[in-house]
Amino acid sequence: MNLSKACCQIAAVILLAVTGVPAEQSPPDGIKFEVVSVKVLPEKEALERSPDYLGPNVAVRLRLETGSQGLSFYGWKNSAVPGDYRIERTNHGTIWFHGKAGKGIAENTQSPGLESVLFGSEGTWSDLPPHSAIEWEELDFTSLAGQVHAFTVFIKLGNARQALEISSDTFTVPQQAVSP
Repeated sequence: MNLSKACCQIAAVILLAVTGVPAEQSPPDGIKFEVVSVKVLPEKEALERSPDYLGPNVAVRLRLETGSQGLSFYGWKNSAVPGDYRIERTNHGTIWFHGKAGKGIAENTQSPGLESVLFGSEGTWSDLPPHSAIEWEELDFTSLAGQVHAFTVFIKLGNARQALEISSDTFTVPQQAVSP
């Protein structure tokens, strides 16, 4: 094991011991969690996708892919989509956006954890077999243009009891498109 990897593992253990909350991390070897596309939605489409409140007008397509090892992800019952958090990467660290949109989203410097990812509702673990993938879309806001965002999901590998919170690659939130 190289020194850099050993230092990262030690730091993660210390963070877990100090905070009691596992830090989000890059996906383990053989697992990909990536941003496939980022698209500013036309006003009409943004309203159709989010009729309950105004604001989310960026569609972010995500992909979670397994290699030779499958995984389980945590999400809503009877859904093939993981529960997730939107996060912002800053020079000072990571900020988790948590709460229901339109109801006052809190900004946390630590992950709210697995218990809160579905807003207090109980979810289920769904299997994603080896050599497979799922894709889904989440919404973001051009009002946050220029910020560097990513998403996190909770997974378990094999028979592991401990859930891992992994992070997608990042993207820069685009500006609102100018109408001609």
